[in-house]
Amino acid sequence: MIRPNKSDFSSVWKEWLKEMATSKGLTQFEPEVESISNIRIGQARYILGKLAKSTDDSFIKFPQSYGRKTTLAGIGMFLEKDHQKEYLVTAFGKRKGRGADRPAQFYGVHISHGLKHNVNFSHACIDYLEKHVDEIKNAEVLICHNHPRNFITDLLSQIVDLSPLPSNTDRETMFQFKCRSFVNWLKSGSFSRIRFYLFENGGLREIQLPSINRISQMLEVFTK
Repeated sequence: MIRPNKSDFSSVWKEWLKEMATSKGLTQFEPEVESISNIRIGQARYILGKLAKSTDDSFIKFPQSYGRKTTLAGIGMFLEKDHQKEYLVTAFGKRKGRGADRPAQFYGVHISHGLKHNVNFSHACIDYLEKHVDEIKNAEVLICHNHPRNFITDLLSQIVDLSPLPSNTDRETMFQFKCRSFVNWLKSGSFSRIRFYLFENGGLREIQLPSINRISQMLEVFTK
């Protein structure tokens, strides 16, 4: 193993702080979810129990359809625990109407187990997601993952407010899925809503904006 020299470590540290600062700025336009109210606690605990016993790359079918808030609460009960690795939980459902904020019912979830600093979609999850948004009218998908606690964030949280901070990778993943959803809407006329959530430091945030680099690239295109 090649040990990084001090200049390499300093460069990595500066890039990490830069990413954290820009993400913190973007979160000013992405309000943190204070609490999830009006949920069915028994159903939420059912989701928690199934996720806690899950294996990597597995699907969990609900015994009946659950509402959006209840589904998100159950996933949150699992992801907010003090895990030592990242998890990715994807919930599949359908809205009752075309409007983005119409009520939705969810039928099940998929879970991927990751490593300490990353987690990936499995081929099975992506295949099912693509089929779901193609075949279900007014489909809705909730993509949720966690950032485990670590020494650095614990230390910095004593100095600044470290509410959930999406990484550049988190934001780019959201952007790519949103673009595909938009293209699919133009082709089919059916609007599939894909929402991204991050659980970190005991908080929850919906990721809505791409990274600063991606925003800069789009601005350059529009200003040419």
